Amino acid sequence: MHTATPSRSLFFTLAIACIAALAISAFATAQPPGEWDGLVLRPSSAVDILYVRPEASLEGYKRVRLEPLQVSFHRNWNPNASRRGANRLTATDFDNIKSSLANAFATAATTELARGGYEVVTEADEDVLDVAPFIVDLIITAPDRPTGGRGRSYTANPGQMTLVAELRDSETGQILMRVIDNQRARSSGTFQWTTSVTNIGAARQIITAWAATLRRQLDAANGR
Repeated sequence: MHTATPSRSLFFTLAIACIAALAISAFATAQPPGEWDGLVLRPSSAVDILYVRPEASLEGYKRVRLEPLQVSFHRNWNPNASRRGANRLTATDFDNIKSSLANAFATAATTELARGGYEVVTEADEDVLDVAPFIVDLIITAPDRPTGGRGRSYTANPGQMTLVAELRDSETGQILMRVIDNQRARSSGTFQWTTSVTNIGAARQIITAWAATLRRQLDAANGR
């Protein structure tokens, strides 16, 4: 994975705010807007909402450059509202949740893309597709800190997250597609995080399924 430069970091900070706002708006209404940043709303059986640049295609992209997953929590999620002292979540706890999801996405996406023969690279080229992933509106529940020396755990059942991705040409930076997919854990599944051993349970299943969808779209575009 490559490290984002300050300008790219600023871009992602602004982008996640805009994407979160659009995602909330899209799911709050019966029909999302028909156009977004020059992209046109298209029907899709793979994701909830798909925007595509007219005439854009994923054909010819053989390699992928993955940006680190950016994560933001639901604006109404406040696990510390009724907690005091040692039971309150700290900045480190929130960072652990974000990094756990980011690592899970990087692993799942790299594995799934490799299944289709797509190498994950760090440099731009004419056959390299940039993928910038986001998780917005993440909600989990946070039980009290366990006793007996165990690390803090976080569980959501059911949990929910909105997965968003921007697909761009790596050389020109032109956005080709933007996808939004709202996901909830199954009633028998949980999202779990710990400070020592990470087990993201149903979240990993959702992320892996999404990565497989990306691979299949590349396969279809390249006639595989």
